[in-house]
Amino acid sequence: MLDIKSLQECPLRQNELIEYVKERWPKVQQAVLPNIQESLISTDEEFPFTFLLLKHDVIIGFYQLIKQEFITRKDLSPWIAPLFIDESERGKALGAVLLEHARKIAGQLGYVKVYLATDHILYYEKYGFKEIGLDNFEWGRPTKIYEHDTIT
Repeated sequence: MLDIKSLQECPLRQNELIEYVKERWPKVQQAVLPNIQESLISTDEEFPFTFLLLKHDVIIGFYQLIKQEFITRKDLSPWIAPLFIDESERGKALGAVLLEHARKIAGQLGYVKVYLATDHILYYEKYGFKEIGLDNFEWGRPTKIYEHDTIT
């Protein structure tokens, strides 16, 4: 059974998520871990938001919806950053489930578009995201920017 829960709905899972990120995706922990903390104190209309993907009540993925990505361009918001599915669960279109959820949350917040920055070519396109440009992360690595309509 799959379920998506905000970290605010299950704050006692904060440390579990922190350990999950450190163990399974350590290279993003510097960006993700502060947003985990902030997710717990943000209101229903404030960023960031952290959502857990649970299978039989076990974390198998997560995503964050943030106001601003770590790229040089600052005129777009909100961003899906990051989105992660456990390696053992990949290939089951679970990323699509999280992407749709993010589009609905952004739509409920009044946004028309949602964005993401990635170098995963052809993954997000199959879920309707369109490339709108190139940019660089603040630390210099190039990235593509994608957008999709939100769901209201």
